[in-house]
Amino acid sequence: MLFDLHLHSRYSLDALTKPETIIRICKKNGWGVSITDHCSMDSYEGAGGAAKTAKKKGVFLIPGEEILVFEDGKIKGEVIAYFLNSPIESKSFAEIVDDVKSQGALLSCPHPFDWPRRNFKEFPKHWKKFACMETFNARAYYNHLNKKSEEFAEGKKIAQLGVSDAHIPEEIGNGLTEMNAGTENEFRKELKKQRTKVIVNDFATVWHHFQTQLARRKIVSPR
Repeated sequence: MLFDLHLHSRYSLDALTKPETIIRICKKNGWGVSITDHCSMDSYEGAGGAAKTAKKKGVFLIPGEEILVFEDGKIKGEVIAYFLNSPIESKSFAEIVDDVKSQGALLSCPHPFDWPRRNFKEFPKHWKKFACMETFNARAYYNHLNKKSEEFAEGKKIAQLGVSDAHIPEEIGNGLTEMNAGTENEFRKELKKQRTKVIVNDFATVWHHFQTQLARRKIVSPR
């Protein structure tokens, strides 16, 4: 089965895609998905609505969240959690790890070496606390940073993910992960055994990134 394991809905400040649009596209293509919005009550409610639609449409939806890591009042990067029961507020990495563990969730590192964005720079120090990491993020500004992630994952034997990091509908599926999993238990098992295959379909364009800025300024409507 193919999964897009990192994308955003309109409930993230910088995204335009309606949750129902995400589910419709994934249903059409037979993909599983994790909507990894940044935490807020709105985003949590949006994910809840998406879960109901996904269940009705038969789409494998993994509850997820992209979480800001703070240390001493400063942003230190972002991490992603899968299979959450409730949202996690942005806080220190140690506190996030504890919260993820208490929910039986899984931790992933998004765009680990993509320094122009909010990569978690301490990931190489803490990689053992992660179940997986992205080695292809379609929104990476420089592809050699994806290659660096791939080399790291191969050296450490950690499961690799391909993701779109989509903020608009046209980006969904740009990066995918292939796994022999149709249930949560199978998904967890395949990650643990590093049995994932990264699928590279396309890269985000300058126009896609520009629309992110339009979304921030609420100049265009969600679709």
